[in-house]
Amino acid sequence: MKCGFGVYNLSFRASISDKEIDEFKHAKQYFSDCYIMTTLEALSHTENGRKVLKKQIEHDDNNPNLINCYLYNPLGIKEKYQIPTNTAVNGYSRLYKSQENDIIRSMDVSVSEYEKKYKAKPWICRFTDDFKTYPFENSIPSHFMSIFVGKKPTVNIAEMDFNIDLDSKRDEVMKLFERMDKDKKHSLVIGTGVKMLDGRTWHVYVLDDVDLKNNTVTVINKRGNQKKTMSVDAAINTFKFIVGYFDEDLKNLYA
Repeated sequence: MKCGFGVYNLSFRASISDKEIDEFKHAKQYFSDCYIMTTLEALSHTENGRKVLKKQIEHDDNNPNLINCYLYNPLGIKEKYQIPTNTAVNGYSRLYKSQENDIIRSMDVSVSEYEKKYKAKPWICRFTDDFKTYPFENSIPSHFMSIFVGKKPTVNIAEMDFNIDLDSKRDEVMKLFERMDKDKKHSLVIGTGVKMLDGRTWHVYVLDDVDLKNNTVTVINKRGNQKKTMSVDAAINTFKFIVGYFDEDLKNLYA
């Protein structure tokens, strides 16, 4: 039975390497896939997150020019998408020329095929898909995390709320920041809404670190891989939502 470019064959092959996972921090964003790129990098920051990446992205041992990406369909069934690494799949020529990282490119195409098949993105992210070249663009982190990891994010503060920043969630955010300050093993992303940081609205960043002793929050913008450190208050008054996992949340996920 066909699934995107691949089939429902779930036999695991050659997992991506630690070196390839480390390269996520160097890969730059060219499309509106910040929710994908930040999730992949955030998962690379923890031991169990890296295990997820190795289980969900593999090289095909029968064809070195294919990467197998695994996503969970709306029924929770794991499906394989086989994506060519060195050819411009019909409709993706610009993507292949712009994004040099084979694994990022393959994941983008996998998500596009997934969305063509299931139209599973929240409607607010989906209503412009008919006017876009790439259905993987413009989605929310919790959706991608759920279909990629196979488990809903254990941290989700205000992602789909109608707030314009995190100030109305300050108590919940500070509780999370206190945990992050003590437990550095996390895979979290943070996003803006209509407010602007680095000249962009509705953008997702890696939530890299919280240092309450110095009253700072550090985020990573995949548009250029630039780190930005700001005060806790500035972060709360700029960002709209936080989504992701602590490393222990992903423990034994594939046991």
